[in-house]
Amino acid sequence: MSTASQSTGADAGWDAFVAQPALYVEPSRLAACFDGMVDPELCARLQTSRRLEERLSDLIHSRYGLARTIAAEDVSDIDRLIALASSEQLAELVRRAGAIYWANSIANTVRAADAAAFDAALGETLCVVALANRDLSGPMQPLAPYEQLGRRVIEDGLRCLGAWCRAQSPGVGLRVSLKLAPNPALDDAVNSPFDELGPAIMRRTAG
Repeated sequence: MSTASQSTGADAGWDAFVAQPALYVEPSRLAACFDGMVDPELCARLQTSRRLEERLSDLIHSRYGLARTIAAEDVSDIDRLIALASSEQLAELVRRAGAIYWANSIANTVRAADAAAFDAALGETLCVVALANRDLSGPMQPLAPYEQLGRRVIEDGLRCLGAWCRAQSPGVGLRVSLKLAPNPALDDAVNSPFDELGPAIMRRTAG
């Protein structure tokens, strides 16, 4: 692919990200635009209609107060990569971010039961990724109860993404959060140490 065509494709992706949030908004986020009158399942079906795309995007812009214009050049390359990620790609970045945040806890595991719990929750590959990026790890965390370990790691990954979203220029971070289902870990106020570590961890996962 030529450099010119790559640039055109990137520009088109950014233009769609800014102008057409109906293409990627998570259905329950769209349902909120109808004040409970339309359920997420119907919203998902509405999103498949090209005829409704512009009207739905206008509704999302209005409901969430999205900036109508955002210059791509005002956003760094790595942040644009995160911004343009699909919901599935974001979910994987969140898993990686959560694992990195927990890297100190993984590295200091000595009990066989603790190691088995991490392996079950994250898998060996993700644990290796976490340890390779331990310089960005958060503080040690209590591991018990084991059955909630995977959920807690994901929630901390969402907090990292939430911190990244709030570090972006107006309109960028909010659009990204709309790609995922509402979750307090993503949507609530960002607390320490996520305000400092979160954006750096997200950029590391995407880099």
